[in-house]
Amino acid sequence: MIAGARAVLWVRLDRPGNNACRFAETGGDLLIEGSLMADGEDDMHYRIRAHESGATQRARIDIADQMHVIERTPERIWTLNDVAAEIGPTVRDIDLGLTPATKTLVIRRLDLAIGDAAEITTAWLDPSDWVLKPLRQTYRRTGELTYDYTAPDYDYAGEFVVDDYGIVRTFPGLWQAQD
Repeated sequence: MIAGARAVLWVRLDRPGNNACRFAETGGDLLIEGSLMADGEDDMHYRIRAHESGATQRARIDIADQMHVIERTPERIWTLNDVAAEIGPTVRDIDLGLTPATKTLVIRRLDLAIGDAAEITTAWLDPSDWVLKPLRQTYRRTGELTYDYTAPDYDYAGEFVVDDYGIVRTFPGLWQAQD
């Protein structure tokens, strides 16, 4: 493991499955690498690179015989497999949907004070059709290690519990980190 790297193993709460992930700071950037295994589904491997500011630069997702490459160009254009996606230039964060790892990027980038909130839009890779779509989200920091999270387009709301690095430990109804 890279010195200073952090690792987490999440277990699915809604069905059998797990997600092993590593966060590492390298050259000023944050690198996230993980593998997701779910009962009855193909294994997924992902790798995400974010700028030191927290903004996503690139993500690669390998699942079954498919590879998806998502990039945010220096011109702030989001692409999926080299095709421009209909994601606005102000969107800075990726959301893979199948892992809580990408929530950590947002939490660390926003760096909210307790009581503060932010409404953002992420570039969400929809696993139902593998299309990159905008996804509205709200984060409100409620405590030292807690955040209220909502995704109003999907009628989801829950309280995340994070560690001191910002890694989501509890994602209600979906994921729980193991100690």
